[in-house]
Amino acid sequence: MATQPNREIARDGLTTLLTARLVTTDTIVQEVNNYRKGDFGGQFTVVNVSSAGSFRESISMPQPGVRKALFYLYVDVFVLYAAENWTEAQAQDRQDLVEATIADVVDLNSGLTAYWNAADYEGTSEIEDVKFGGVPYLWERIKIGVAGFYG
Repeated sequence: MATQPNREIARDGLTTLLTARLVTTDTIVQEVNNYRKGDFGGQFTVVNVSSAGSFRESISMPQPGVRKALFYLYVDVFVLYAAENWTEAQAQDRQDLVEATIADVVDLNSGLTAYWNAADYEGTSEIEDVKFGGVPYLWERIKIGVAGFYG
């Protein structure tokens, strides 16, 4: 059994926090997944939270007995570009609302939680047009960094 902090705890924690706000409270998206889901089954708005890398402080760092682990997570937002009764303008508006709501969740949970010691956006999000099964989606990738300490 591993004794090191596991990135899955941060990924699952962020998924829980985003689900509470994006699905349960405000119903802005249809689902939030704690993995990279590729088939959205026709849903208009989906968020995937996945692992994006780690940094583990060297054991030889100056504070004996305390080490830092930094985990990076991708929050991928997929919004159906257009469909019957769903316009391109509505898709862009929804993408912007989802990003702002994710920023709120990260800001409200940026300090100590059950999942990490600190969390914040890491750089600029990126937006592209993608297709899944020939269906066009707006895709935004947001990178979140979470920090924890262990000894």
